[in-house]
Amino acid sequence: MKQLSLRLRSILLAIGLLALFAPFTVIILDDAYTKSLTQAKMSELRLMNLGLLSAFELDGDLPYMPEILYEEQLNLPGSGYLGLIVFRDEVIWQSASALEYTFTAPDIDVAVGNELFIDKHTPKFANTSDFFVYAFTAEFASSRDFEPVRFYIFNDKTLFEQERNTFLTTTWRWIFTLCFALLVFIVVGISLVLSPVRKLIEEISLTSSGKKPELDERYPIEFNSLKHSINDLLHTEAEQRTRYKNSLGDLAHSLKTPLAVAAGHNELPIEVTDSLSQIDRIIQRQLKRASAGKTGWQNAISVEPVLHKLADAMDKVYQEKALTIEFDIDKQARFKGDETDLMELCGNILDNACKAANSTISVSANTDNNWLIIRFDDDGPGIPEDKKAILLERGKRLDTYTEGHGIGMALVADLVSIYEGRMKIEDSVLGGASVTVSFPQESEAR
Repeated sequence: MKQLSLRLRSILLAIGLLALFAPFTVIILDDAYTKSLTQAKMSELRLMNLGLLSAFELDGDLPYMPEILYEEQLNLPGSGYLGLIVFRDEVIWQSASALEYTFTAPDIDVAVGNELFIDKHTPKFANTSDFFVYAFTAEFASSRDFEPVRFYIFNDKTLFEQERNTFLTTTWRWIFTLCFALLVFIVVGISLVLSPVRKLIEEISLTSSGKKPELDERYPIEFNSLKHSINDLLHTEAEQRTRYKNSLGDLAHSLKTPLAVAAGHNELPIEVTDSLSQIDRIIQRQLKRASAGKTGWQNAISVEPVLHKLADAMDKVYQEKALTIEFDIDKQARFKGDETDLMELCGNILDNACKAANSTISVSANTDNNWLIIRFDDDGPGIPEDKKAILLERGKRLDTYTEGHGIGMALVADLVSIYEGRMKIEDSVLGGASVTVSFPQESEAR
């Protein structure tokens, strides 16, 4: 499963947090606004109720209310405010704003001197919307005694809900705008925070490709330890490789003289001389194999000049065959390794192709899906299907090619393996053999 980048993880985390922040913020603001609006509505209806209370008079058993009230909303039909007075469980008065309604005494019991405000589960009248209800009970002297008179103010919730919905719409719009702005700031902030990481990765890539000897840019203090560790690793790797090659060179020089002295003795049997020559070839090959390979911190080399140089050398070696070597090489093709190893590898394959070819050899090189692909085709007799695997075995030689081919191809196979590459031997479109070697382009893949 592909791992997400730190930048993408941070952005996804920010989006998740904002997705939780937005609705919770709106819910909290809506609750606070609704409570505040409801409290204001209660205060408004209380004042209206007090207005009714102050205007009401009871003369014996006859109620009196002025035709025009101080509260204008109770005088206007359709205002959404309704006034009601109940005496002895009968409606004895309703405001002019309630002319279109027919009321019965509400089943809302409030003790004398107490008030009641209802904002939930409120009653409906004539299939209208819900109403706020404010009720207050006071005592007035009647013909009998002091009797309770109940005063009610009903207020249609429609306007209240419109105000609340307007607030919610505005709040959501601004919350979304704020979240988007925050997300932009977070993305910019993450980019600024991660810029040293990208800079470090780029410098490591340059160092890996051989374009810089070490990390020398300035970074935040958190990266100093990593920077010093990488530089120490580079220096240690370079020193170890130098010591390794020097030790191999010293070993080769130490073995060369004793072998030359032993092989130059005139009285040695021919079998001993051949064995000493074989030992010399094996030592040379194993030393070359041990010193081959990539360091991982070097510049990629261009393939085209190496192949042309090898072709020029083969033209001189096989001058009497008058071979034609055709090229199809991508100028951007690069080999991530040692130039000597590339020449050794391609030289052995091209030499074998020249030995087998009748007149034409084709050499191509290109990059495909982060792989360097080098192919050699000849128009020689080709290689039988059952012999292709044998050709890659150490020391094996086919009669199709001249002496020495077996060790050369085994060295090629070793080098391909060292560079984590692949090699294929197929039939060529020219009629002979086709040898293809492929190498991963780690610098591009990185």
